[in-house]
Amino acid sequence: MLKPCSYFSFFPYFRLFLVKFREMHKLIRQSCSGFVLLLLFIVGTCMTSCITSKNSIYFNDLKDDSLYPGPGPIVMDSLTPFVEPKIQKNDVLAVTIQTIGQNETNTPITSNSTGSFSALNGFLVDQRGYIELSLIGFIKVEGFTTTEARELIKQKAKEFWKEPVVNVKIANFDIYLLGDVGKAGTITSTSEKISIVDAIALAGDLNITAKRNNILLIRNEGDKKEFVRFDMRSSKIFQSPYFYLRQRDMIYVEPRRDKVQSGDGSFTRYYGYFSSLVTIVSLAFAFRLVK
Repeated sequence: MLKPCSYFSFFPYFRLFLVKFREMHKLIRQSCSGFVLLLLFIVGTCMTSCITSKNSIYFNDLKDDSLYPGPGPIVMDSLTPFVEPKIQKNDVLAVTIQTIGQNETNTPITSNSTGSFSALNGFLVDQRGYIELSLIGFIKVEGFTTTEARELIKQKAKEFWKEPVVNVKIANFDIYLLGDVGKAGTITSTSEKISIVDAIALAGDLNITAKRNNILLIRNEGDKKEFVRFDMRSSKIFQSPYFYLRQRDMIYVEPRRDKVQSGDGSFTRYYGYFSSLVTIVSLAFAFRLVK
């Protein structure tokens, strides 16, 4: 059994233990405060972080081997072949018929040969798929390409004119672009050969805030609609069977979430409140650390 005086011999150790405990407690508080500050910094950074440049680059899967000097250009096989679009109901056709004469005369005869391809000077394909031409009458053109329709009209025109020259063009070859593009609206193409890349370029390109990996194509296929999504960051878009567009195709470009949120007044207001709260809490922890 220890003597009574031996109890006092533990007092210096106990006092040292209290000092070390206080130092450890202070260190833990500082560590926790630093961790909270780091956490708040990470949260604030994530909320204001910018998109990586890789997500904004077109066809970023192509290597840089084509840079000069280098081994040469990149060659892609099995590209999507162009297929002439078929004439549909409600298309407006610009039809011109020119000939050197009629009934063995040399009088030029021209039908709708003004050279203008506007809808006012065209022929509407009715709900039966027919157009009505002067002298020739009704001709069914639905389901034919413009090349096939030209040959069909030419054969009919030979009954009235000598050596007729016929041109047929879809006058309302319209593409609709919606969403996060430079200039949304209707594009009337002067050519039937237009790709999704051409349409986006004519619309003023995609905005930097657009989702390049989620371009939606909506196409009318008879009484049905087809929905196809494109990834503009991949060069495989050139091999898609939907690469070339048809008349009245619709393209929707989805904006990124940060643009939608920036346009939302309530989100902007609450984000301001949260930023202020983070700043106040950070200053409070910093003041305690200094103290």
